Amino acid sequence: MTTVRSEDRADGVRLLTLDRPPANAITPALLRDLSAALDDARDDDAVRAVVLTGHGRFFSAGLDLRGGIDFQALSSTGTPTDPFLRLSSCLLTFLCFPKPAVAMLRGHAIAGGLILLLACDYRLGLDGEYRIGLNEVAIGASFPKAAFEIVRLRLTHQQASELLLGAALYPAAQATRLGAVDELLPAASFDETVFRRAARLGSFPRSAYAHTKAAFVAETIARIESETPEEAQRTAAVWLSAESVTARATQAQKLSS
Repeated sequence: MTTVRSEDRADGVRLLTLDRPPANAITPALLRDLSAALDDARDDDAVRAVVLTGHGRFFSAGLDLRGGIDFQALSSTGTPTDPFLRLSSCLLTFLCFPKPAVAMLRGHAIAGGLILLLACDYRLGLDGEYRIGLNEVAIGASFPKAAFEIVRLRLTHQQASELLLGAALYPAAQATRLGAVDELLPAASFDETVFRRAARLGSFPRSAYAHTKAAFVAETIARIESETPEEAQRTAAVWLSAESVTARATQAQKLSS
């Protein structure tokens, strides 16, 4: 059963919905399904733009700490495990996606979930009661290079510093100030506005949009692809420090209580 649902809407807009209850937490399966859905949308001439959202109360809670990462394998090899590699690959798929990708934020976007949000070209949020943030530092996690470079691409230095180093969770009302979304919209017009904006972007000549987007993200992609095995190993090793392991255990206990 897929963890990403696809639904075609008017004007060539395809809605992709993360659907892995209860929090749309990121696993290798979800990343595989999302990459496949993007590939399908890229190759389908009838699709002019995609909209990415999450089912339920979450856009995504980030990496599934209770099953998304094989820490035993990481400990024995000291190298990135499958979820790290799949996350980087999926993020590159977003950056290389030649059509407009619009995020539809109406629930919590935490850690890797917020990175998926930032991977989209244009981001619209519901003016509602949910939280956003990059709390990796607080739980002893490190950012894969692809995730870090997407933060650098989308946010100002001040916004990135506050989110990355402060590691706090913020109410949705702060999403525009922090650069997570381009605009917050009222519930009454939210869905209609998201799909109308996506259709507008999709109405542009395909080659012009694809060429401009590729040029815009080219330096980011080059930095991601230049990562050496040694750099990747240092990133993975952060997860194994004693303080990091303790911080994640504490977080897991909170989630299960």
